[in-house]
Amino acid sequence: MQSVLHRREFIRRRKQLKLTQKELASELDLPSDELRKLERGDQPVRRLHLLALDQLRLEAATRDSGLVTAAMLLNAEHLLERIGYRVIRSP
Repeated sequence: MQSVLHRREFIRRRKQLKLTQKELASELDLPSDELRKLERGDQPVRRLHLLALDQLRLEAATRDSGLVTAAMLLNAEHLLERIGYRVIRSP
């Protein structure tokens, strides 16, 4: 069940980025057929794949601040805290 949820989330995030499978494969430096396997469910979508998409979303957001959502900021803060950074929120 978890892999189905990850697969759906992977596809949703790719579409949010407005990238085709071929474009995303290029961005992630993956062969196009491997990306298709991920989305079809022939290969499991791992947390690492979702984090790679989050990184692309954050990079896009730095170029266009209108793409930043509160959820993205919160996810970025949680990720930074998990890897040892201390996040200080201003009032």
